[in-house]
Amino acid sequence: MSGTQNTACGGQGDFAADLAIMNKLIILTVLIAGIGIGWLLRGAAVAVPVVISQTPPSHENPREGVNAIEGSVDSLVIIASSHLSVTPLDEINRPIKQPLVPLTALLTAGRDVAAIEWYVSLERENGDVERARNVINQQVNQREQRNDLAGAARLLSLFVEQLPHGFDERITLASIYQRQAQFYAALNMLFETMPVASTTLELTQLDQAMLNTVKAADRDILPDDIGAKIKLYQFLIQHRASDTQFYIELAKWQVKGAYLDAAIEQLNIVQYDPFVGDVAQQMLAEIEHLRLKLLETPVALVRKGSHFMVDASLNHHDIRLLIDTGASLTVLDSAAAQLLGLHEFDILQRMQMNTANGVTEALLYRIDSLALGVFSVSSINIAVVEHLEINGASGLLGMNFLQHFEFRIDQSDAQLFLKYRD
Repeated sequence: MSGTQNTACGGQGDFAADLAIMNKLIILTVLIAGIGIGWLLRGAAVAVPVVISQTPPSHENPREGVNAIEGSVDSLVIIASSHLSVTPLDEINRPIKQPLVPLTALLTAGRDVAAIEWYVSLERENGDVERARNVINQQVNQREQRNDLAGAARLLSLFVEQLPHGFDERITLASIYQRQAQFYAALNMLFETMPVASTTLELTQLDQAMLNTVKAADRDILPDDIGAKIKLYQFLIQHRASDTQFYIELAKWQVKGAYLDAAIEQLNIVQYDPFVGDVAQQMLAEIEHLRLKLLETPVALVRKGSHFMVDASLNHHDIRLLIDTGASLTVLDSAAAQLLGLHEFDILQRMQMNTANGVTEALLYRIDSLALGVFSVSSINIAVVEHLEINGASGLLGMNFLQHFEFRIDQSDAQLFLKYRD
């Protein structure tokens, strides 16, 4: 009986010993396999996951360690090159950052379209687009430094199409266009940037860029190229009508081109603007005066036999005068002079004057103004004669007034056309 017990005990001891050896062999096999795989992948950046358990096998169930190797996912051993490291599971599940080497290579080779397509692909895959964006912007800067403005503009123009909110890139592209003297392209880019600007700082930066570009574009146009100047400010108003200064600049060049009606139209739009309204109103007054200089304006006449009379204003008093192109001075009857308030102490001098009735004494005066309609002459001399007999008129309108104008008489329509001399 005791022999049988000894045999059983001996059998149990042999089984335990065999199990222990088996466990050691399994563990040793895993380690050798790991080292072998690590050696094979020693130059590669590929991670091979091997799942092991962090829970040690219990003494009660020596096979627990074997089962754990087969199914536990508590942690992963990453075998890379010949080193082992443990990485949490959530980091393994995170998307691996795509290397930017292909993007750099495409940009260096000047394959801009392919580079932007690569960027778009990276964006679709939720890759590291910020790093890629920095790489592209660095390439733009490098091209600018090499004075390759065409290459920099080409790359940025492709890039901004993929950046709905790329404020800095658009400002940079506008600056490059300006350096290339492509001012309309620069302005268009700045106008496209307006919806992108979202902060006070960006709006200020955009306004400054706009001002600099407009000044540069204006300077680039020759001073006598009035048509190009007008085109520039019409373009600016079309795209940024809220900037009232553009209306003033446009009107200035329209006046220089003698497009007075067009200038008046622009100034009327902003004449009550709080910033440029005063300037607009002053320009409107100047244009009205200039219109008289440039345009021939009719004044109505009254026919008297073969002569013509015209209603005038002498020191703001109404008076009717007979037009006499043969008279060197404007002459008034003494009765009319008294009504106008002219007195002896205002006399400049006494003089002799030839009239239809012979030589007679005349008194010379200087009055503040003499006007026919909107045409006026200031500080003008007139002669006053006793009993000047002109039926229906109080005096003669002489050449000392008419010489200030280009004039003609339309006898059929009884009109005197006047125009200021240049």
